[in-house]
Amino acid sequence: MHITSNKYENVNSFTAARWNTYRTSLQKWLGLEGESRDLAENFKHCVDVEFDNIPKEAGFHHTCYRRFTDKNAIAKVERRLARERQKATEDPEDKEDHEAIPSTSSSKSPTKKLRSRSGLPIAGSGPVLPALCIICKKREKKFIYRGGHRKRDPLSKAETLTAGQLQKAAELKDDQSILLHIKDKDCVALEVQYHKGCYNRYTRFLTKPEKTEKEQNEPMFDVSFKIFCERIIRQRLLVNQEVLRMDQLRKAFIELVKANEGLDASNYRQDMLKRRLTREFPQLVFQIPTKRNICELVFAETLSTGTLVDMLPSPSGAETTQSSESQADRP
Repeated sequence: MHITSNKYENVNSFTAARWNTYRTSLQKWLGLEGESRDLAENFKHCVDVEFDNIPKEAGFHHTCYRRFTDKNAIAKVERRLARERQKATEDPEDKEDHEAIPSTSSSKSPTKKLRSRSGLPIAGSGPVLPALCIICKKREKKFIYRGGHRKRDPLSKAETLTAGQLQKAAELKDDQSILLHIKDKDCVALEVQYHKGCYNRYTRFLTKPEKTEKEQNEPMFDVSFKIFCERIIRQRLLVNQEVLRMDQLRKAFIELVKANEGLDASNYRQDMLKRRLTREFPQLVFQIPTKRNICELVFAETLSTGTLVDMLPSPSGAETTQSSESQADRP
């Protein structure tokens, strides 16, 4: 069920429960449409394969499994198809009133763009993106505070090919939810839209200053930092979408320096590690809890609010570095 790029993600073995969930999702996607439907067609024989008979090499990426078995995504497609079927049965005469215009696409397969009675393109039929914020994926107006006053933040359309610094920010964050739509494309022609508040927050890291002279003179432990980024940051925070405390990350880094370089990094400050991670991974969020006895939380900005609440770490701080490394290998 390989859906997206998983450069840093391990392949996990199936359990009986996960295999049955995969088969159920597979059967549902076979009756729908889209990219997951195409994948389901290639593996529809798995519907009849019991867990005891799957090949030993069968496995999955955690991200792919989560997306392919997402009940909300399946339900969303089902509702859309139901609306389309209902619309087709309610007003069949509308088909005669739509003008079929040949697409300018270079594809060999014939395609058509539909226009309604008013002559405007039907939503979803052309290359123009829907009228919603490409960052927060919401249509409604938001509110921002400017000069001490609460003001509306309506959707704004991109005025440059790369939507200002949006494309650059998405590339540095490796944000496929945005790059999928705008990479190497004309954002003006696509009518890319966003809330100015969302845009400012999303691209803010690009305006932060480079390393200070003091930082450049401090020990960096580059070898251990590279291992730390792969094991802890990429695997646990970005791929597994976990939530960790800043003191946990510092402790893990110190122990990795000891294990890999034989050096004592106990004086390595937490704020130094944070600034370094902010530059290396702009997609990380550093959240200061309202309770003073809980350390700063670190997680990926793509983490939903509901998932964030479920995955909040215990404030006790009992987790060890050893458990941090072992959890990076589990599904």
